[in-house]
Order: sequence, then structure tokens, then C-alpha cells
Amino acid sequence: MLIEVGGKRVIGRKSGRTRRVLLSVLLGVLALVATVCTGASAAAAPQAPAGPVGGGGSHLVIVKMVDYRLLQPAFLPPGRYTFRAINDGRAPHALQINGPGVANARTPVVQAGQAADLTVDLHHGLYDFWCPVGNHRQMGMQLNVFVG
Repeated sequence: MLIEVGGKRVIGRKSGRTRRVLLSVLLGVLALVATVCTGASAAAAPQAPAGPVGGGGSHLVIVKMVDYRLLQPAFLPPGRYTFRAINDGRAPHALQINGPGVANARTPVVQAGQAADLTVDLHHGLYDFWCPVGNHRQMGMQLNVFVG
């Protein structure tokens, strides 16, 4: 703020109280954003990879298919994975994966309340996970998964 007093320009300063209020508001907004981001990432990744499944050395990852979202981790280390696609929605769904070394691997169509397993080897890179049933992908049932 610029104030002119008797022909001299004086730069005005905010009072200490105004600064404290602005700082408090800024910290409150940052805390709110951090809380929202943490909650969103926890909802997007409901379950991290579990231990190996059976004797095959693959890791089990639960994929919840709901109308019209895929709930699973978006970041995974390279390795062999069994994706257990659980249909928690009302409509029939399926899981399809495409990426480095995986060419459109998919589960059969899974009815509400049912599940199907899909085992694939994931290498470093970006993978496309989606529901190939009807227009579910266009309705938001798609997720990019980074492996690295």
C-alpha cells in the first residue's frame, strides 16, 4: 500500500494483527487441503499389495469395481500380481489391463457380489486398467497404474 504524506511517499505496512489473521487463514486452508488430499488418496488406494498368493509368488491386489469406478492402488512395484476383481456395484463389470508386456488381459464379466482373478506380470511403465463392459470406461471406470 502506498501512502503520500506531505509530498513524501510512505509505504504502509499491515498491522501485526492483520498479519496474524492472514497467516491463520492461510494455515487453515493448507491444513484443509492436506486433509482432503490424504483422504482422497486413501480412498483411491483402499488396499496395498498383500503377500504372495499360494506358491506362485504373485502378490494379491484387491480391485473393487463399483458403479463406475475402480478402487485399487495407482502405484505398484514391478512383479507378478493376482488382481482379485470384486464387483461391489450393481451392474456387471470386468477388469482389463494393457501395458508393457500385458496385451489386453481381462477377467470374464463379473456379476454383482461376485469376483474373478487375473494374474499378470507387471514391468516398469504405465498400465491402463479399465472395465470393458458397455460404456463403463467412458463413464469413469478407468485408472492409470504406474509400475516402478
